[in-house]
Amino acid sequence: MSSFSEGQTHLLMDALEKKGFTPSHVTKLGQFSNIAGIMAVLDGQAEIRSVGEDMPRWIKIDENTILVNFGAAPKLPFDGAKLEQHLGEGWSIVQKRKKGLYVRGIRVVLYLSHRQKGSNHLKGYELRDELVGRAVLNANLLDALYENPHLIPDDWREDSGGNIRYIYFWGTGFGGRGGFEYVRALCFRVGGWDCSYGWLGDDWNSNGSAAVLAGPSVRVS
Repeated sequence: MSSFSEGQTHLLMDALEKKGFTPSHVTKLGQFSNIAGIMAVLDGQAEIRSVGEDMPRWIKIDENTILVNFGAAPKLPFDGAKLEQHLGEGWSIVQKRKKGLYVRGIRVVLYLSHRQKGSNHLKGYELRDELVGRAVLNANLLDALYENPHLIPDDWREDSGGNIRYIYFWGTGFGGRGGFEYVRALCFRVGGWDCSYGWLGDDWNSNGSAAVLAGPSVRVS
């Protein structure tokens, strides 16, 4: 394990203090979930820019690993769409492993409400309310996966019944005149991965999974 000299520690703390860092900032830095992203900047694998529509949304690290900028402005699903919600910030490591896709070392799972299973269905806005408090992922991950389809797990293509999965990224919500009304989706059809979006007034059935980070209360489709 690497050890840091007293001189290195003083050098870092002096630099932070000169830039206006407070003890609270240093604590947050130590707790920062994407500390690997900072290392990538220092190693020349990433760079820090102001968030905007032209901000890169992903950077390749190796064949199975990318950095995704969850805080960049997301793409709009159609002309006239307005951004209503965008949950997520900063750069995070996204990696394909044998057991699936991982974000910040946590597995991405496909969530279904019990009200979606079998022949059941519910309205999109009801599902949106049910997802409050869960670790939903935003549309920047969708676009990064769409541009790096080799990272998408094979079992995301179809469910156990052979039906196309529509995988929704509820961390980003779009609207027209009525507020949060649409959410974007990733799906495999006609031999390749494609992007789509759903209206919250429609019925959400068993082929409309939500991409979330695994947790003790998450149901996996």
